[in-house]
Parts: sequence; C-alpha cells; structure tokens
Amino acid sequence: MTNHHDDGLRGRIPLSRRNFLAGAGVLAMGAASAGMIAGCSPAPAAESDAPAKGGAAMAETGAAAAATGNEGKTMGEVLGAGWLGEEPEIADDAIASVTDADIVVCGAGHAGTAVARRASELGKKVVVVEMQPEDTFSALGNDIGHLNSSWQVDRVGIPEYSVVDFMNEYQMYAAGRAQPTLISQFANRSGEALDWFIDGYTEQEKDELIPLNWPVVDGYQYKKNGFTSYVGTCQFGGSVGMTDAVKRSQDKAKAAGAQFVYGQAGVRLVHNEDGTEVTGLIAKDSNTGEYHQYNGDAVVLACGDIGSNSAMYNAICRENYELGEYKDCAAMSGRDGSGIAMGMRIGAKVEIATGGDMGSHAFIPLSPMEGIECLWLNKYGERYCNEAFGGPLLSGCAGAREPGDRAYLIWGGDWKEVFLNQLAGHLAPKEWDAETVANMEATMEAAIGSGAEGDDTSGKFLYCADTLEELCDFMGMEEGVKANALAAVEKWNAAGDAGADTEFGRDPETMWPIKQGPFYGYPCGKRIGGGSLVATSGLLVTGRQQVQGQGFEPIKGLFACGNNSGGRFPMGYNGIMNGVSIGMCLCLGYTLGEFLATEDFDRYCTLGAGNADIKQSDKGMQGPPPGQGGAPAEGGAPAGDGGAPAEGGAPADGDAPVGGAPA
Repeated sequence: MTNHHDDGLRGRIPLSRRNFLAGAGVLAMGAASAGMIAGCSPAPAAESDAPAKGGAAMAETGAAAAATGNEGKTMGEVLGAGWLGEEPEIADDAIASVTDADIVVCGAGHAGTAVARRASELGKKVVVVEMQPEDTFSALGNDIGHLNSSWQVDRVGIPEYSVVDFMNEYQMYAAGRAQPTLISQFANRSGEALDWFIDGYTEQEKDELIPLNWPVVDGYQYKKNGFTSYVGTCQFGGSVGMTDAVKRSQDKAKAAGAQFVYGQAGVRLVHNEDGTEVTGLIAKDSNTGEYHQYNGDAVVLACGDIGSNSAMYNAICRENYELGEYKDCAAMSGRDGSGIAMGMRIGAKVEIATGGDMGSHAFIPLSPMEGIECLWLNKYGERYCNEAFGGPLLSGCAGAREPGDRAYLIWGGDWKEVFLNQLAGHLAPKEWDAETVANMEATMEAAIGSGAEGDDTSGKFLYCADTLEELCDFMGMEEGVKANALAAVEKWNAAGDAGADTEFGRDPETMWPIKQGPFYGYPCGKRIGGGSLVATSGLLVTGRQQVQGQGFEPIKGLFACGNNSGGRFPMGYNGIMNGVSIGMCLCLGYTLGEFLATEDFDRYCTLGAGNADIKQSDKGMQGPPPGQGGAPAEGGAPAGDGGAPAEGGAPADGDAPVGGAPA
C-alpha cells in the first residue's frame, strides 16, 4: 500500500473549508460534500425555484387541510392540501414511445445508478431515466461513509467496527425512528458496497482515496460520551472525483445491459385506479416536450429530495420551518421533490411527523476549529447542554431552542489537545495532519494581542486574552453575562477535576481544563431554520424499500431509494460518521437492486393476508362508549381491549423482515 499521509497524523483537505459558513447561514460545504446528496443532480438555476415537475404546478400557498374530519384520506390529501396538486392528464396518443423492462429507475445519481448496476449484473433488464443531459451529468458530494470495507480494513488499516454498536448508536441518534432493516443493511453491507463501487480501480487510484480522520492521534479514544468515532470515510479527492466515480458505475451498468435515457424527467406514475399498484413511469423529454412511457414490474424512485420546493419542504421538514419562525425553507440541493410528489399523489406516505434535513434543525457554533466540543455558553453566559452529546449536530438541537441569537465558545491555552481529540463526525475537524495543525497554530497565534478588535485570519473573528475576565470584555459581554460566564468556567473546571459532570452529564475525559492562558473565545451568531444542505426526508418505505400507502401497506411495484426515501434520518442528519448519506444511497441502492433481481418482491404485497384474526379478550379494560373519543379509562389507564391491538392494527407485513435482509 502506498501511504499518501506521510506525516503519521492524517490526510488533509485545505483548512480553508472552515470558511464555508461565511454569510450563508448554512452548514459546512465540507459536510455538504460529505455525501449528503442523492438522486438526480440539481436543476439548472432557472428551474431551481420552480414548482415541482409533474405537469401540475404546486402552489406555494393554498388552503390547508381541515384540522378534523380527515379520516380515510391519504397523507397527500391532508398534508399536501393546497400545494401538492393533481397528477397531469396525459392522453394515450400523446405518448411518443413505450419501452418495456423488468425494472424502471427514475434518477441516475448515487442511489439510482447503484440499483441499476446491481440488478443488471444479476440479469435483469433495467431502464434508467435521468433528467440531466449525458454530456453535463454531475453527481454532488465527495465522501462515502461505510463500515468495514476491504479498502478500509485491509488496505488502510482501520480497526473493524462492531455492527451491533453501530446499529444501536444509530437508533439513539434517530430516537428509535430509523427503519431498522435499512440500518441493518447499511451496518452489515455498506463495506461490501464500497468495495463493489470501486472494483476495477487501479492501485494508484485506490491509494488516492482519502480515509477521513485517519490516522488518529496517539492515544485517541474512539468512544466519547457514549458514541463512537467512525473514522475512515472514503473521500474521492484524487484523480477520480465523485462525478467520475458515478459515471464509471453507470458505464458498468451499461456494460451489464442497463439502458440509460438522459434528458428526461419523470412526471407521472402508471398505476391502477386506487393507487395500490404501479406498473410504469411516464417521462417528459426536456428538449422535445414529448412523453415517453416505461413499463416495468418494479419502478424505483431515486430522483432526489425536496430542496427547492418550499411548499413541500415547509410541510415535510416542519422542525426546520418552525425553528426558522416560518421562513420558507430551501436547500442547496436544488431538487424539486417531483419523485416524492408522484408517490404522494397516488396515496404514498412520507416520513411520519417532522422530517429530517441537513443541519438547520440544530444550532452549530462553528469556530475556527469548526464544531469543536469546548465550553458552549448561551446569550446569558450560561452553559446549557452537554456539548459533546453525539457530536455537534445532536447537541446542537438544544442550542436551537435557546433564547436569542448568539452564543459563546471558550477554551484554554491547550487548544491543540482540544482540537485533536474531538468525536470524529459531521462538522467536527476532519483533518489532523501536521500541516492542518500548523495552520491552526498560525490562526491561534494571530489572535494573540488582537485585543477587543479580535482577529479574522480564519474568516471568523477569534478573541484571545491573558485572563478570562479580559476575554469576556473583548467578546463584548455585559457585566451580568460576564459574571455568569466566569462562574460557568469555574463549574466546568470543577467538574473535570471531580471526574463527573453532574450538571449535564458530559464525559469528564472530554472536559479539557480552562485554567492556563492564553484563553480563546469565539462569539457567534445563531441562525437556524429556513434552509439547509439537503432534505433527508422522503417517502415512507418498508425494510425492502417498498413505498407505503394506505394502511401502511406497500404499494405493489413501487420502491424508493436515496433521498426519495425516508427512514434513514428521521430526526435530522445525524453525526455518526461523515458521508453517511451517500453511503446510504450507495449501499441501499446496491441491496435494492439485488433484492429486485433475486426475490419475488410482489409476494410481500399479499403475504400474511390469510393469517387468522387476532382474538380479542373480554377480560381487559373496556374502551369508551361510542362517541366518547379515546379518553383514558377511569383510573388513568389507557382505554382499549386488554391492550391487544385493534383488529387490523398489526404492523404491515412489508415492515417486518421475512427471512432476513435482502441477501
């Protein structure tokens, strides 16, 4: 193996990536390129703010659904009232051509290409419809997060991770809302998918792939505050960039027999009258305006998120919308949500409750050392959370709800120890090599003696002082805030000395003392809501990526992958590893393509229909009389028949793994 990290610390990206946030109010471009964006590439600038494609305009405003009386309606009818619109009417004689295949994939990005390539390799006839022209096709992102690839373990030398720990930690990040089978597939098969993705690369090209946060510094503790640092995300920073990598995968799919049709956008699903079965896709040619129909046993929606469709974004990613106090949401992805809208219009569900997005659900105080887990103080000068809980994104949720528009970060003269011992994840430092440390040292030294003016060598104003009192004055704290800040530092140091943070529960090993100067401070503005890098919420799917409709039953023939799919980041984009979004797109596209090529997937639309009815005991607590609603029974116990699920209330069969994850 050729080691491209000669300094023994780790590989590097220019530290200038710390400037990503200046003036934009969105999260790090380094995080954006860490594999957050899936499916089709962004629409051209002229289209980015347009309503979603599909023939029917999605109004930015409109009547909301009634607060009551919605029983029996689809999620699209209730959630999408006023903006979802109706399916476009396309006459049969308007269809210029009809193509038959086994599998039709809408979107040739990370997820769609993986589905097509894997299914084609296993002998299926696949047609892929992609809105971008072939000659200007691009795929965003740089990083593919994964576990235990041969490249990672054997070539780079990163210790093998526990898939059990990963799955449990992931569900903690997701508050138990992530689709368990999808997370299991990623934990167990993402390394296999990465090796498959780079199969055929030369030895030199494999050497150019950069393992983020590797090598770790001497004595580095992988487990911090109950969460693991999953180092070794694969960054495509060499001669093969991410767009070239996806194009190579497309070429392999074509060599295996897949047909790629560029310059066409899906506008409508071909389906039966009640939306319970999908048999094809109608797409519109962007040059000729002609419609083309593609029929298949399976249709896979892999055409990106809802980033440029504010009406959908506001409704689906409600936490972002509300934290921004109803400022319309927009994401950098540029996707218009058309794939998700096609599904919703026939009765498909989207992510339940508030949907996740990349970053603006959380307040991340990004200092010149990035999302550093030092001491965080609110506008009052008070500590308000465990700064190291699950990395900046997860702990940043607390800050999003704090009063006011600012926060303060403070650390001591041992900045290097703080910098080199963070939980490796989103928005934390990615580079720990000698050059990066030297650049950071120059930033710290430039702040010394800058006084109340501060220094913006890094693109952000950093303050430095010989005493904490001076530092607070330099940062412009009023006297009461200053007193709180000094008391907070004193409590921080005492907790570290005592080996227990009884205030917020932080791991004392990560409470680096703030005792020796020079002392550093970074005051930052707080902006949350209104936008992010990409929305990570899509259609609700089973563990087999079947889109779910009424009764949570799978819609026959319809699948979703990548950012068209929910179940991956239901509480927001977590910080468990860099590049986990593209990693999910690749791995789940790989497993979905395999499942569609090797399994009788239609059986999961009928399997279990003949199961015996659930017996209902008459010995349990009785429910309320008709018309009394669901009020608790006398004594506070929930009403119901002995706690047994109501008839028909068992989980849809498509949710429960039958025979395990797809092989």
